[in-house]
Amino acid sequence: MIRPLMPVLLLNVLLLCSGASTAFAHDLTLARGRVVAKAPDAWEKVEPRSMMLEGEFAVAAPEGGDAAPARLTMMAAGGSIDQNLQRWGGQFRGTEGGADMSAADIKTSGAGETEVTTIDVAGTYMDGPPRGPKEPKDGYRLLGAIVPLSDGRAYFFKLVGPQPTIDAAADGFQSMIDSVEVR
Repeated sequence: MIRPLMPVLLLNVLLLCSGASTAFAHDLTLARGRVVAKAPDAWEKVEPRSMMLEGEFAVAAPEGGDAAPARLTMMAAGGSIDQNLQRWGGQFRGTEGGADMSAADIKTSGAGETEVTTIDVAGTYMDGPPRGPKEPKDGYRLLGAIVPLSDGRAYFFKLVGPQPTIDAAADGFQSMIDSVEVR
């Protein structure tokens, strides 16, 4: 009885010893099966606030603080990678009132066989619908990832919320992005 469980037990011991701390419980199949990923167990799958979104998670604030939860949204869309990076960066107000892309940390790396572009930007987030009124929210941070698809479109993962919440969720977000496979 124990012999069949040995590989599972060994894997768990190796994960614990390696310092891996992100437990995955959410297997995601997105973009009509073209994108798969694994989201952290601690994140709560919720009904998307918009019909444009394929999926959404609520990411709880760290215990012991007064930060609000964060929001992870997932969707496919068009536009170039640069246009979308500019749009996300533009959701933050710079010191002169406009977007300050110089504050954004933008990287392109591989996730398996797939090239992924990520953005990390923090500051005053201008929250609201694309063409509606905006509410400034100080001390916010956005982590985003853009995964190109073979049809010229892209798949987007966007985590935004109070900086303490995003700081606590950053490793889980990166683990999720590292798990992305494009089929």
